[in-house]
Parts: sequence; structure tokens; C-alpha cells
Amino acid sequence: MAGSPRILQAFYRLYFGFWIPTLVWASIRWPLGLMYWMARNLVMLPFNIVRPKYLRAVKGNYSRILGLPADHPEVRRLAWAMGYQHAYHWIDFFRWSQLSPEKLEANIEAIEGEQHFQAARASGRGTLLLTAHMGNPEVGAVGLGTHFEPVHVLYWRDRFATAEEFRTRMRLRGNVHGIPVDASPFSVVPALRILENGGIVAAHGDREFSGQGWPVQFFGATAKFPPGPFMLAARSGGLVLPTFFLLTRQRRFHVIHEEPLSVAGNGDVEARALAAMQAWAGILERRIREFPDQWYCFYPFWA
Repeated sequence: MAGSPRILQAFYRLYFGFWIPTLVWASIRWPLGLMYWMARNLVMLPFNIVRPKYLRAVKGNYSRILGLPADHPEVRRLAWAMGYQHAYHWIDFFRWSQLSPEKLEANIEAIEGEQHFQAARASGRGTLLLTAHMGNPEVGAVGLGTHFEPVHVLYWRDRFATAEEFRTRMRLRGNVHGIPVDASPFSVVPALRILENGGIVAAHGDREFSGQGWPVQFFGATAKFPPGPFMLAARSGGLVLPTFFLLTRQRRFHVIHEEPLSVAGNGDVEARALAAMQAWAGILERRIREFPDQWYCFYPFWA
């Protein structure tokens, strides 16, 4: 149907233009249980119905992760659960970025490996916080930005301008500053300067948007990961600190700082970056096995 794209675009404009401002406003005014119900039934449920191709992609990803057929009941259950977790992710981000830092701190249940973060910042070198589309790294960045120092986040522009606008607004409330990147190598120059000056840069290390990803083994098959964060750290002399901001079943935060990945040395920059990327893929695989419904990927991850 020739009109289908126009209909979908009109739907998306209504979907994001109405629901996101509504959820931002209500996230600190309405009961949290009600907000989660709305996110689940008025946002994620219709999205899966209108755009079933994304649900199929999620099932395909979990089929690989679990080693089960895509139509297995556990794969279907996990695919829907991940969609709901992603909807809750937005509610939590809008909520905690507007509440006081003290309230956010009180909702953190545990910080695992805090000594790795403290040592990285005490070293005087730039710190590249490497995370994934998992848990709620947006709230984690807000927590660091309000408690420690500015955080600069690398991000690929969202196809939905309204979503990007509100995400930027919420980030700035928490002293988090976005650095938009694209396929051009010059787009990461601001992040390189921040790392060279000893600052904090945060980046996602799972989704590859530029078409220039490097292949690594991930859950027993080849997948492409973005080389940018690893190249940035190798060129700047910064430390790569794998970091996760996950949630417990009680919706409390569990922060994990892994041991830093080494990108230092005098050898080939790309070889050092690739070695760190392979180590990161192993760390991410382990954490996804622990928290499978908190890894948000709505596209086929394995080509």
C-alpha cells in the first residue's frame, strides 16, 4: 500500500508526540505502579501489535541466546518481558532524572566493583564508561553526573525527533551532555578531547549503527560490534571501564563496574582495540545470561 509509510509516520508522530510528554509529566506525579501499567499496556502492547517485525527480531535474538527455537514458549515469554522492561526503562529515566539525587541514591541497592571506578578516576586518565542497551544506563549517567562530575554520552541520533528531544532534556537535568556521532571519524573528536583531558565519556558498546563494525564471537556466532569506543580509548590513553546499571526485581538499582579493559601499549592501535572488544563481548555475554530480559535490542543482532 502506497499510503502505509505515511500512515505509520502519522502514527509515530502521535505516539511519541503525545505519550512521551504525558509520561514525563506523570512519572513523578502518578503512582509508579500505574505508570508501569500504562507503559506496558498503552505503549508496548500496541507497539508490538502495530509493528510485529520488531517482536520477531527480538524472538530471533533470544533464540540464539537461549539455544531454543524462536517459537519456544520461553523465547516468546522473554521477548515480551524484554519489551515491558524497555517500557519501564523510559518511565524510570523520566522519573529519576527529575527527582533529587538523594532519592536516587536511596534506591541503589548495591554497587559492585566501586573500587574500579574510584581507581580509574584517581588515575588522572580519561575514563570511558562502556555500557550496553541494558538495564538503565541513562539513570546511571544521571547519577554519576549529579554526584561526581559531568558525563559526556556518545549517541547516535534517534530516528524519532520527539524522543531525542525529551531524552536530551532529561540528560541535562543530571549534568549529562550528549555528543552526537555518525559515520564520520570527525564526529568523535570532542569525545577524544574530553578523554585526553581526563574527563568521563560514556558509550554503548553493543549496537553497531555505522555499518563499519568489527566481527567478534558472541553467543557462539559472529556479530559486529562498534569499534569506536575502543579506538577512542586507545588513541586517547584513557581507561575502558565496563559498567552496568541494572535493576532488581524490586526495581532497585544494582550498579556493576567491571575491571578495566587494557587498551594501553605501543603496538598497533587497531589490534589493541580489537583485543579489548573481544574481552568486552565476553563480559556482555555473561551479563546478558544473568539479566536476559534487560538487554534491549529490537533488531536482528546476528547477520
